[in-house]
Amino acid sequence: MMVKDSDDQFAQWAALFASSYGENAAHLVGHQVPIAPGVQYVGVTPAACQLLRAVDAGGVPAFVTKQLKQIAKDNGIDVTVDWTPNEIVEEIRKKASEAEPVRLPPSD
Repeated sequence: MMVKDSDDQFAQWAALFASSYGENAAHLVGHQVPIAPGVQYVGVTPAACQLLRAVDAGGVPAFVTKQLKQIAKDNGIDVTVDWTPNEIVEEIRKKASEAEPVRLPPSD
């Protein structure tokens, strides 16, 4: 499908843009960019943990991408075509909250 491929390409571009902005934002605005507190989510894959930490920092995905679907699938979550990114993240968070999160020590 052309539209779906186009959506995935746009989502990948948006993710790269957001990542680049996050890496360079401190330089662009002259101060440190706030990040989510260090929480290591357990009961989910490392990719899901990374996704949840990004969401905690304010980075909710705008689109349901192949990568988001794969993260859900890898964590035993069956995504239907009508799910939104927020619904997928919510289900991943539920799976992670089944186990107690571990706080990481603050990094210097």
